[in-house]
Amino acid sequence: MTCPYCKEIIQDGAIKCKHCGSMLNLDPYNTINVDNISTDEIRAFVGSNSYYYILKFSNFTIMGREKFSVTWNWSCCGFTFLWFLYRKMYALALISFVVFCIPGINFFLHIVVGCIGNYLYYRHVKTKILEIRSTTSPQNFLPVIQEMGGVNKWVYSLGVVVCILIAILAFMFFATITTYMIHRISEITV
Repeated sequence: MTCPYCKEIIQDGAIKCKHCGSMLNLDPYNTINVDNISTDEIRAFVGSNSYYYILKFSNFTIMGREKFSVTWNWSCCGFTFLWFLYRKMYALALISFVVFCIPGINFFLHIVVGCIGNYLYYRHVKTKILEIRSTTSPQNFLPVIQEMGGVNKWVYSLGVVVCILIAILAFMFFATITTYMIHRISEITV
C-alpha cells in the first residue's frame, strides 16, 4: 500500500504512516472532530505540512469531543510572532508581539506557547472552516478554503530581515561595550 500523503510504501492496513506520521483516513466519512470537519477540509485549509497538523489535531478529539491536550511545536516556541503570521493568525501575532516586549516574560511565554500552539492553530482552523462553510456555496468552497488558509510565504523574507537587524544590533551593542571597556581600562592604567 502507498501512503496518500508522502507516497512511500507502507504496510497494508496501516493506521498511521511510519514515514510522514499521517493518520490514514481510509473511511471517507470519518471526521477529525465533533463538528464534522473532514481531514480533507483540514488538509486543504492548512496546506503546507498538513499531515503533521492532522496528527496533532487528532490528539484534541480522541474521545469524540474536543478536549485540550499538551502538544509541542518547535516552530511556535522558537519563532512565536513569525509563526503566527506564517499561519495567518494575525490577532495572536499582534498579542504575542506586544506581550513579548515585556521584559522578563519571554522565556516562560515561549515555553507556554510551544505547548499550546498546536491547539491554538486547531481552534483557528476549525473556526475558519466552519465560517467558510456557512458563508460559501459548495462549488466555491474548496477554492475559498485554500485561499483563506495556507501560509504567508512573505514571512520567510520578514524573518530574514528581522534576523539581520538583530545581528546588526547585537554587533553594535557588543562593539559599544567593548569600546567602553577598553576606554575605561586605559583610563585606569594611565
